[in-house]
Amino acid sequence: MKISFRINNDLSELNTVLDQLQVLEHKWSLSKKTLAEINLVLDELITNTIRHGKGNEKQPIDITLTKTSLKLTIQIVDAGLPFDPTRCKSPNTNLPLEKRQCGGLGILLIRQFSDYWNYTRSKNKNILTLQKNLPKECG
Repeated sequence: MKISFRINNDLSELNTVLDQLQVLEHKWSLSKKTLAEINLVLDELITNTIRHGKGNEKQPIDITLTKTSLKLTIQIVDAGLPFDPTRCKSPNTNLPLEKRQCGGLGILLIRQFSDYWNYTRSKNKNILTLQKNLPKECG
């Protein structure tokens, strides 16, 4: 089962993503917890793509979600500036708040709620692929 859709690089489009996920919640028998995790991952990735990609230029972001048995694959493609989030270090959450550097928590959350991710750059586009193992009740 597969769904693909395109959004503009505008933060208001996060509502479009949530709408699409809510449709999949029923079609794919996703639990509320799983849906929340997927939404959090997409929210973080898309927000970073919009904020750091190409500023005010209108650039589409293509999103594809594919479910096979108990695995969900998410692919996000954009023509923004090259950026490989898989190479970013996670912040040290053991430090007191006043000693932590700003940023990086989104990457930490993406790693926590994904089982695999890969970045490639092809034809001037960022291609990020994530996989999430789904719980048995989503089968």
